Amino acid sequence: MNSEKAKWIWYPGDFEIECANKFMTNRYERDVFIPPFWKLYSCHKNVKFVKNFALAKGEKIRIRAEGKFNIQINGGYVYNFDGTLELGSGNWEMVISIYNDKGIPALYVEGDTVFSDESWQVTCNDHKYFSARTDEELVHGNSTPNRVKLPVREYKPERILERDGRKIYDFGKEIFACVRFSEAHKESGATVYYGESLCEAEDIGHCELLSADFRRSGGSLTTKIAKAFRYLTTEGLSFSELTALSEYLPMEKKSYFRCSDDLLNEIYEKAEYTLSLNTREFLIDGIKRDRWIWSGDAYQSYLMHYYSYFHKSVIKRTMSALFGCSPFELYLNHIMDYSFFWVMGMYDYFQYTGDARFVGENLSKAFEVMEYALGRTDENGLLDSRKEDWVFVDWAELDNTGEVCFEQILLIVSLRDCAELAEAFGETARAERYSGLLKEKMQKLELFWDEEKRAYIYSRKEGKPDGKILRHPNVFAVLYDVCGEERKNFIRDNVLKNDEIPAITTPYMKFYEFAALCALGEQEYVLREIRNYWGGMLKEGATTFWEAYDSRETGPEKYAMYGRKYGKSLCHAWGASPLYLIGRYIVGLTPAGEEFLLEPVLAGLDSFEAQMPLREGSVKISVSKEKIAVYSDRMYGTLRAGGKSFRIVPGKIKEVAYS
Repeated sequence: MNSEKAKWIWYPGDFEIECANKFMTNRYERDVFIPPFWKLYSCHKNVKFVKNFALAKGEKIRIRAEGKFNIQINGGYVYNFDGTLELGSGNWEMVISIYNDKGIPALYVEGDTVFSDESWQVTCNDHKYFSARTDEELVHGNSTPNRVKLPVREYKPERILERDGRKIYDFGKEIFACVRFSEAHKESGATVYYGESLCEAEDIGHCELLSADFRRSGGSLTTKIAKAFRYLTTEGLSFSELTALSEYLPMEKKSYFRCSDDLLNEIYEKAEYTLSLNTREFLIDGIKRDRWIWSGDAYQSYLMHYYSYFHKSVIKRTMSALFGCSPFELYLNHIMDYSFFWVMGMYDYFQYTGDARFVGENLSKAFEVMEYALGRTDENGLLDSRKEDWVFVDWAELDNTGEVCFEQILLIVSLRDCAELAEAFGETARAERYSGLLKEKMQKLELFWDEEKRAYIYSRKEGKPDGKILRHPNVFAVLYDVCGEERKNFIRDNVLKNDEIPAITTPYMKFYEFAALCALGEQEYVLREIRNYWGGMLKEGATTFWEAYDSRETGPEKYAMYGRKYGKSLCHAWGASPLYLIGRYIVGLTPAGEEFLLEPVLAGLDSFEAQMPLREGSVKISVSKEKIAVYSDRMYGTLRAGGKSFRIVPGKIKEVAYS
């Protein structure tokens, strides 16, 4: 039997939905279960798999399924099935119907020439058939679609601290792990207390995370759910030693960046580690608190991945899980802007990967999001905040009532992206519709331009401009090219480099602010700010980057958020922003259809060298004040330097003067 080719198969989207639900419902605040507060979908419970095949000679076939099932061969049911079938030569139609009320209906067929793979057709019995789906990254070996098992790394504490008679175990850096206690005995009420910081682990009455539920294997006790921590302490447990068992998603490290500034090198390395911890079955926001898939957080992680691990499978799983099932009836995560980021993420994925199959199969979902949003515009043709919608924008004191400029810009960008995707996939009528709407919405954006202040106002309320100039809409107007060069320069001087405009304090929005400044040629300024902001976290002892950082906060209060002493996440995906900012605007790499474009900038550095992933292979570049050297192993590209363009040919080093 051909076990090497056989794969578990299922109905499209079922695996991502169910796997995400299991992962996101492992959030606890101390001992209180906290599920996501948005609509979750379920897999199809009753599906049918079909395969037509011809056998030149007899064959023995083994069949397994997750759920109750029956088998039909050439229209007749198989009775007294014992796990295998013996079929003779000839033409056959195999139909296997599976019902599973406890998980994903899934099928595994193993024979010499007949085996389960994506060539099988599957239906949820709505008379529509699709190619079955697999996921060889997560479902292989001892894993099944309903029991995913990631590999595990083991960590030992690097040191043990004594605090008021209590031992605190320090693992030296942030990790995400279950904990195994060897030769363990527990008393009633035995508990493990965790801390991302030392003071959190010491404060057992207020630390965010604890474990009081264990599974026993022989003489060992192991916590049941992985937690985020650097430090831990115990109560009511005796043991000979403890080991952190850290599950991880195996990923090839496809990028590096080394420059003449050691601080930037350390920031880049810590950013890579931060992103890796938040890249699991899906791209999650943070490993400590939410452990959820937020579309806005994921959008930034997609972009960071294109300049680091370039792990396409986790991006696809995340996008599929976020959307759920058609029809689209609620904004993703209940957030208006996060829904647009999903559409924009689909467009970016196509630009960076060229994966026409995935985008083509999911393009109708992007159109569903657009039609839903367009159906919720007000009498002015603008998006207006409604009671049931969350207009997020940023974690800041913002009045997001009325017609918010930020949301109009995201609508414009999403219309533009959908028009281009529709055109690329031959949907001419839809492309024309979205192009027409794009022109209309661009005209309406003029309602938010303040000619006197030469910037976009924040919002309109009851048809009247609020007159407030904040960074958020102006950042996006520059970054996503919805205004001309003259206005971009006004915004740079009047908003982005104006200290009188309230500062952005979250890494989430700094991602966009710094990108907009780089797009305006301010890379040297941005590198200084990265040194200050992310370097400031390193001075605080960070081993991963935080959800938010304010250098004015000192002592334990710097860990507080959401009204809780240690509510702030110290390992948050959006904290890894330097991966994108450096890759996109210092290395200067962007996709260009079937090729790539490089526009490197030293930005005050003496030199740097880097490797960046491409849709095929990778590109290496070294830059000094004297010269640039580029090597691409598989793709053609263009190098722009000193106002000139140079052809990059795979397998050949290109050297030019830096100027």
